[in-house]
Order: sequence, then C-alpha cells, then structure tokens
Amino acid sequence: MAHSQDVIEYARLLYIRAHKPAEISARLNVSERTVYGWIEKFNWKELLAFDTAEIEITRRISTLTNRENKTKEEIQELNALCRTFGTLRQDLAKAEKIMAEAKAIADGKPDAVAGAERRNNRRGKKKASPKNDISNIDLSKFDTWAAENLFEYQKLWRAVAHDPDLRRNRFILKSRQIGATYYFAWEAFEDACKNGENQVFLSASKDQARIFKAYIQAFARNTFEIELKGQDSIELTKDGKTWATLYFLSTNSSTAQGYHGHLYVDEVFWIHGYAKLQKLASGMAAHKKWRRTYFSTPSSLQHPAYEHWSGEKFNKNRSRKVEIDLTDATLKQGSLGGDKIWRHLVTVEDAERMGCDLFDIDELKAEYSKADYENLFGCKFVDDNESVFPFSTLQKCMVDAFSKWKDVDFDGDNPVFLRPVAIGYDPSRVRDNAALVVLEIPRTLAEKWRVIETHQFKGITSEYQAARIAEIYERFNVVWCGIDVTGIGHDTFQCCLDLKLKHVVPIFYSVSEKTDLVTRGKRLIDGGRFEYDMGNKELSQSLMMIHQITTPNGSITYGAARNSSTGHADLAWAVFHAMQAERQFVKSKKPGKKISKARVAIG
Repeated sequence: MAHSQDVIEYARLLYIRAHKPAEISARLNVSERTVYGWIEKFNWKELLAFDTAEIEITRRISTLTNRENKTKEEIQELNALCRTFGTLRQDLAKAEKIMAEAKAIADGKPDAVAGAERRNNRRGKKKASPKNDISNIDLSKFDTWAAENLFEYQKLWRAVAHDPDLRRNRFILKSRQIGATYYFAWEAFEDACKNGENQVFLSASKDQARIFKAYIQAFARNTFEIELKGQDSIELTKDGKTWATLYFLSTNSSTAQGYHGHLYVDEVFWIHGYAKLQKLASGMAAHKKWRRTYFSTPSSLQHPAYEHWSGEKFNKNRSRKVEIDLTDATLKQGSLGGDKIWRHLVTVEDAERMGCDLFDIDELKAEYSKADYENLFGCKFVDDNESVFPFSTLQKCMVDAFSKWKDVDFDGDNPVFLRPVAIGYDPSRVRDNAALVVLEIPRTLAEKWRVIETHQFKGITSEYQAARIAEIYERFNVVWCGIDVTGIGHDTFQCCLDLKLKHVVPIFYSVSEKTDLVTRGKRLIDGGRFEYDMGNKELSQSLMMIHQITTPNGSITYGAARNSSTGHADLAWAVFHAMQAERQFVKSKKPGKKISKARVAIG
C-alpha cells in the first residue's frame, strides 16, 4: 500500500522526536515493518547522528512526559531515563570541573581553582535537618521497649490509655519511686510520635516539670539517637512540618494557660492552689479526645485534691450522689467510678508483686517509722489536723522558685552569690537520714527566709557528713551553721571544727531548746516570712510531722516520734537549726532596714 508524502514526513518527525517505530506504527496506522523500511530507505538514523546522548535522553523524557494515559512500561521507562539523565548531568559537571581546573593550572592561575573550591563548598553545604525530626524513627520500637521494660502496673496504665471507655480520666495514688513520672513521660512521647497529638505536663514547679523533659530527651537519645531540644516546650517535626508539641509547665497561672493536649499532672496532692489547677486542667483538656491523668503520692486528708480523689467534690451540690469505692481491694485492681474517673492504687508492696525489683522492703520498714512508711510507701494519707504545720499553712509558703526567684542561679556555682546564708544540719543516727538545709538569710523584715537547697544522706560517717558541709561552704557565704550536737551529732560538730569551718554553732537538745526551735519556726512560717519551692514535697512532709507532745513529767514541747532506729522530720529540724541564726540579727533589724555586713559576719 502506497503512503502519501505527508504521512512519511510525519513519521520522520516523530522518529526525530524519539518515538519508537512501534509507537509511530500505532499512531499513523501503518505497519511497524513499513516504519523500519522508511528508516532504512531514507537514512533517518543519520539525522540523529549529531545529537549527544544527553539530547536524545532529554528528547525521549519530553516525549513520555507529555504523553497522556501512560502505560506501566512507559512509566518505568520514564523513571529509568530520569535517573540516567541525573547521573549523566553529575558526571558531566565533574568532567567540566576537572577540565576547568586543568586549564586554570595550565594558564598559571591556581588561585582560581582554590576560589572555585571555596565557592562550591559554600554552595554544597547540606541544608540543616529540621529540629527534633522524628520522620525516620522506627515506631515499632515503642512496643518492643514496652514489652521488655514495663512493670505490670505500668502495662495496665498503658492498656487503660488505649481503652476508649476508661482512658478519659485516670487518677493514680502511688508509692514513692515506682517509676510513674518516668512511665508517663514515655507514654506521652509514644503518643506524640505515633499520633501527632500534643502533650501537656503540669507540675507544681518548673523544676519538677523539667524531670518530664529530661526523661523524654533521654529516651529519644537512647532509643532513636535523636537529640530533642527546647526549653518550656519541644516541637516535634515530621516530613518538614510540625507534628506535635510537648509542653512542660508549672502550675503558675501566668505560664499554664492557652495550651491544649493530653494532660499529665504529677504530685497533685502537693500542689498549692488546687482549685485553680482544676480550672486550668478543664480548659486544656476540654475536648473529649484528650486524656487527663493525675498521679501522686499522698499528703494530707485536708488537701483539696483529696476531695477530687474521694469523689466528694463531684458529689457536692448534687441531689443524686454517686458512691466511689475507695477500698484497697477495689483500687488495686483499678476501678471506674460513678464520676467517670478510673482510679488505681499502687503501694510499694503492690509494685514488687507486679515485677518491680527496685526495693528492699524489709530495709525500708527498718529505716522508717510505721507512720512514715505507710505515708511514703503504703499510700496512706496523713491527718494533719494536729500538726503544728498543717498543709493549709505550708501552702502559703510554697512558690515556684525557679520562676519567682530571679536573683537565684540554681545551676551556678554560687547560687545566691555573696548574700549570707545559714546552714541547718540534723546529723545521721543509726538508721535515719542526715539532713542539710541551706537558707538565705533575709536582709530586711520585708524579705523572707528562703530554702535554697535541701540534701539528705544515709548510712554515713561523721567525717563524711562534715565533708558535705564543707562543700556548702565552698559555694555559699555561710555565716551560721547550726548542728544538733546531742549524741552522735557531737562527732560531726567536732569534725567541722577540725576542718576549720567558721561560724559553726552547737545546738543542745532539751525540752526548752526544742520548744524554742519550733516556736521560732512557727512564728516565721505563720507570719509569712518563709518560702520554699513547691516541688519540695519531702520538706512539706517533714514539717507536717511536727506535733505538740507531752513529756513524762508533764511538760509541753514539740517533736516527732523518734528513737534510735527510726528518724522522723529530719529536714524540718534542719530548717529550725538554720532559723536559729535569727538570734544574731533580731535586735538590729527594723522593717526596711538592711542587715549590716558587720552583724552578718558572725564569728
């Protein structure tokens, strides 16, 4: 069959544009054999002889790109050609660079080569990877880590978090040191990575909130080799976009508003202003998809959070009350109450039974009095109605020190610089802790005694205790160091003298001395002249343990149950020892008047 010259010319044009003979055949409705005949007869291959490989590949890429309804084979061919073209361009660029450098050297211009290399290095710098990028992490590692590391009660908390009927509100009463903060930091990070949902951590103080962040950063580093960075928040990114944000906040109302996400509130029974906290919590996690998780060791029955735990707050002003079963048998299994809160109780003995091997319970019982043990590890609340320092009073002394005390450098070598401080020390006896407290001495009656640091030591020699006190001297301007020298405390006092520490003052315990210690502390605390970080729950516990007692001869004094084998309220006594420094200044102080350096330099 004869074909017109127009058809042959169109076939030639298609061939030049990199169409295959089979494609030309189908498009012009002529046999493939005929197309091959035209290529041979009219020497069309010679028309392509002067084109480079780059041009031919480019032409074919253009042809396939503009073709609609591409077949699978055509798509594969296009991808292969693009990869080939990219490699070819890289090779050509390298060849051009080598030729240009050779020419520059031949022309006696080696500086041109060095300059070009510097420019190429600047242009060739890799673009910085996105901050906190989780795009390439293996999410299956979360499940693997959980199976290998979580205790049974932590696995229960995780299961409840994924149960739509239980997950909305969780309230956990727990023993100290069973890994609750660590677990919930991990749980929140897992949820943020997997689901891209915000997480809000709300703590009594900024320092406490930092613990959540430290746990998450450590897990990301150890498990995924990712360094997460951020101050009060960490913004996770994925595929170049914001994925989820982790917020680390204190209960200070000026810093804990306007956020939303799954909410975690730790140590709720030690938080000041719990009513305000509840309003913040309801705002942050108002949407039904957000979880609200509260967990804490117990404090006082009089703490406002106890009404939340017991259900009393829910039942207020309701004609139809709901019953909340708070028996151990129910709570240890986990129970959803009529107020839609899932409650769980985990004592240290429960934790051990469920796989936690971190404790020696017999040793704990020997170290702590029965009341102490039940409060700290047995989840029993303290009735502080008879306490000299009830929680309601102590709340007024609690502040977010890291936010409020702008003139204190907590991470520095000299936290309060050269301002005078008093040390209070309650020595270690047979089994109880030694307690060391650093109080900044107020310079006017308008200022307050501020607890800068607290330390506790266990099972140590008098020499060791004195060495720890000496370390405080190196970091602070110590002008008073009150030490209980009754019994074993005398050895620590003597060791301090041997180290030539100045301003060391012995305190001899007697009925009158103990009364003076506590009444002085009560006057300063009740008078609003004492402050400490609200995250220091150990100090709160210690102060609440101080009670009025009657001696065998009928005298009234103050103390806490104590004998040779159990320690009680060590931090509280250390605070009172430091407050005795007031004796040196009270006569010279008037409201608004600075303490003179001469009076401060006790010796």
